[in-house]
Amino acid sequence: MPVNLKPTDVVIVGLGAAGGVAVLPLTQAGIEVIGLEAGTWLRPDDFAPDELRNNFRGWPQAVQKANREIPTHRANRNAPMSPRLAIHPMMNAVGGTTLHYWAQSWRLNPWDFKVVSETRRRYGASRIPKGSTVEDWPFGLEELEPYYDKVEYEIGVSGQAGNVKGKIDPRGNTFEGARSREYPMPPLRGTSFTDMMADAARKLGWRPFPGPAAVATRAYQGRAGCADPRNALGPTGRGRHHSLYSGASGPAENDLVTTTRDYSFRPWANSTTSRCA
Repeated sequence: MPVNLKPTDVVIVGLGAAGGVAVLPLTQAGIEVIGLEAGTWLRPDDFAPDELRNNFRGWPQAVQKANREIPTHRANRNAPMSPRLAIHPMMNAVGGTTLHYWAQSWRLNPWDFKVVSETRRRYGASRIPKGSTVEDWPFGLEELEPYYDKVEYEIGVSGQAGNVKGKIDPRGNTFEGARSREYPMPPLRGTSFTDMMADAARKLGWRPFPGPAAVATRAYQGRAGCADPRNALGPTGRGRHHSLYSGASGPAENDLVTTTRDYSFRPWANSTTSRCA
């Protein structure tokens, strides 16, 4: 049945990786927010380490976004629609598809911002296909670095820095761009398998390092650390996933309305600013 929500300053539709993160600075700035999410909250027991359920039976079955939106797939514009598998990775839930994105939290490298100019410099202009629309970014990593840093510390990313203000640390990613400080938490522990692979890589002259992950390797901002932080990537209920919406706090009020699929907005007539209800 239709529900009229109270007037608010900002409405965020979808509480996934972008919407969930946007709520925190808005509420901290004193802006009232209502979040609309088509899915629901998931409980810790929804993250049971069941490989059959998670990988082959469409976990979590009730919130698969694409299965409800009925996308179509074609090899080209003239091809008939091809059948799609029943399992699709896009999710409707508080947290969105970050619920099972393996928690890998990489930054772009400096080279990624200059892919055209760097490709031409290193490999020659002929390596850019004719008619390609790829372009260099209008700015570099240094402009995004403060925002990377803020999100890593708000969410809680574990890892080993390889370049802090230009100082190289061989324990981390020595090819990464300069970061302003270390990760907020130490990296995931290795396993006998990853240790063996790392030793083999070093013998080849390579530089293995623990990857960054949104996994709490210790207690962090009121959340318990992961019970077994040994490359614990994938859906688990052991203290990893965190939606910034659940931690959103500030002088402003914020509300979350779940299982919302149809909605409409109208201007708030008694205000000189644009408001939604």
